[in-house]
Amino acid sequence: MTVHSKLTCILSPSSLFVFVLSLLLGIQAAVAAPVSAKAYWYPSSITRDGKQGIKLYAELNYDSSRTGAPIAVVMHGYNGNATEVRANAQRLRDQGFFAISVAMRGRNGSGGTRDIGGLEIYDIYDAVENVKADYAGLVDPTNVYITGYSGGGGNVMSALTKFPDYFRAGSAFFGTSDYGYDVTNGFWGTSPGDQPQLTAEIGDRIGGNPAVVDRYMARASNLASKNNPYSEIHLFVNDDEDRCAPVHNTSYRANALAAASFEGEFDNIHVHIGSTTNPQYNDFNSNGKNEANEKQSWPHGYPTSEQQHAAEAWFLKRLLRGAIARPQLNAADELFVAGYVKTRPFTFWLGDGQNAAGALSYRLAPHCKTFRLDVLSNNKDITGWLEVDTRDMVGTRVHVLLNGTRKDEFTGGSLYRFNNLGHSDTLTLTNDHSSWNSL
Repeated sequence: MTVHSKLTCILSPSSLFVFVLSLLLGIQAAVAAPVSAKAYWYPSSITRDGKQGIKLYAELNYDSSRTGAPIAVVMHGYNGNATEVRANAQRLRDQGFFAISVAMRGRNGSGGTRDIGGLEIYDIYDAVENVKADYAGLVDPTNVYITGYSGGGGNVMSALTKFPDYFRAGSAFFGTSDYGYDVTNGFWGTSPGDQPQLTAEIGDRIGGNPAVVDRYMARASNLASKNNPYSEIHLFVNDDEDRCAPVHNTSYRANALAAASFEGEFDNIHVHIGSTTNPQYNDFNSNGKNEANEKQSWPHGYPTSEQQHAAEAWFLKRLLRGAIARPQLNAADELFVAGYVKTRPFTFWLGDGQNAAGALSYRLAPHCKTFRLDVLSNNKDITGWLEVDTRDMVGTRVHVLLNGTRKDEFTGGSLYRFNNLGHSDTLTLTNDHSSWNSL
């Protein structure tokens, strides 16, 4: 007798229907197990409250039955909070991402004080790193994407320059790449109604106080856009956007192109100028029709499902299947340090992380690593600290030279930190025995 026959002998037709239905529902539940709006608290690694890092908040939306999901960071607006981007995050979850909506400081109970693109950008990194540890089986730690809207778009542009080899892709909707370093074209000039908030949290840009100018410079991601020729970057804005004007997007790309060392180096940065009055369409599905989710128009606000699709269709499928490569930092380059920069091989922190900017030239090799700092902001006396990963020097004796003078030595293989790197200083870490006798 078959299993089906045995069941029909035991169960009535109605009972059999209920049994089969519950079995199917159970299978469906096992296939998809969405978790919605889960509160997630994690510690800051850079700002302490007593002996511990301040508590920071994020909202998680993910599928608990999916393993190895790419991570999507979703950033809320300038005066918003993490709950406001829930619908956007859940759309990404339903497409296969583990979504993290990071609350900026002072929002949703997060500790610390909001600082408009300063230390709070580091909170994004801390959120992702903590999720990687706490949900290790559910996420792909190498495939991280970041998106955001308005002020959140500004956070995206900042994160892509402060963490240039961290995100495979990033998208900013009507974001802010300069809060006021350029008085006219920065947020100070394009959104005068926000000047009181900017003054309270960064400083009054009128009057040219050098210390205030330095603080705005430390937040100008359009000056730092040359740091990232790696991530696939998409910037979306309408031509009639007045609060976060298109110049925030065009200057970001233009500054990167101006710093290119070869043609095509910054082809990773794409600026999409939409329109409210005369929108164009992109026929993503090649059916010859202009459809709502192909309309290139992104009015200021959290995107609807159609607006979100019309932007993300440029890249999202490739990102989900891993076709966008993980960033790999150049072995030698120059970075614009807007407060701080963190890469996999090294971290550099200038001043307090939000009051100075500089140019950091570096060259990395297993036998020798060199770094040169030029402070670009007004206060040339400000210094920074540099932390270098020396695992490729493991077991060797490494000599530390500052401007050619031996300052320290250590056994390679771990993180090495050097404090007080100043303007025009060159730091060298070398285990090249042939040069030691001349040091």
